[in-house]
Amino acid sequence: MDDNGIHEVVEEIRPESRPGAETAGIPWAAALLLVWAVLLIIFSVQNAGVTTVSFLGWSWDMPVALLVMITALITLVLASVGSAFYRRRRRKRRATKRAERSEN
Repeated sequence: MDDNGIHEVVEEIRPESRPGAETAGIPWAAALLLVWAVLLIIFSVQNAGVTTVSFLGWSWDMPVALLVMITALITLVLASVGSAFYRRRRRKRRATKRAERSEN
C-alpha cells in the first residue's frame, strides 16, 4: 500500500477460450462466400447466351451473365461512392451543428 491507502493490483488478463473454439470448422463468412460463388457459377452457366449491347453508337456481343455482372458491379461502385458522399456531408452538418451549440 502507498501513502493514500491504495495498493497496486497487477493481474495478467488472458482471453478465455471457448470449448471447441479451435475446431469450430469453416467460418460463416467463408461458407457464405462459397455458397455465393456456387450460385454465381450456376447463374453464369444458365445465362451463357450471347446478346448484342449498343451504347453511344458502339455495338458489341457479350454473354448475358457477363452483362448482368458488370451492371451489378457498376451499380455497387456508384452506390458506394454516393453513400460515401452522403455520409461526408452528414458528418459535416453534424459538426457544424455541434459547433453552433457549443457557441451558444
